Amino acid sequence: MNVNKIHSRAHIVAAAVVSLAFLSGCTFWGKKEKEPAVLVVNVLDRALYDDCHIPGSIQVDFGSIMDAAKKWSKSTKVVIYCANYACSASASAVRGLRNDGYDACEYAAGTAGWYQAGYPVVGQAQSPYLQQANEPHLESASDLPVISTQELKELLDKNGVQEK
Repeated sequence: MNVNKIHSRAHIVAAAVVSLAFLSGCTFWGKKEKEPAVLVVNVLDRALYDDCHIPGSIQVDFGSIMDAAKKWSKSTKVVIYCANYACSASASAVRGLRNDGYDACEYAAGTAGWYQAGYPVVGQAQSPYLQQANEPHLESASDLPVISTQELKELLDKNGVQEK
């Protein structure tokens, strides 16, 4: 075989490999995961999350929220919740996320608010806080966007968020 033909074939193969490598990152070539319209995040510890959480929500320890957020799109609406109105972890997490440019809001009523509204939950729901009075406090953060229980339910229904 002629050296020029070998050289020419090598160029063609190299061009094909480069083209395939480029195309593999395009959505029409391979499946890219669709960005969720809403991400509901529980910042309680794993044991409380496993006991009772909103269907479709994910668990991220409060102390790890900013690291976890690096994997999220800033165009995705992020709803953060914790146990109840008495818990301030969700407000702190939302403040940090908003300062970093995320579209984040707080579901201040938390797991207890969702549970007490009679909406479906995942887990055994045995934690005592789920049965305790759950009312907003006067010192609640007024500088943060807050979503109500009904608004969250409508948002989840609209976006088809379900247990993963």
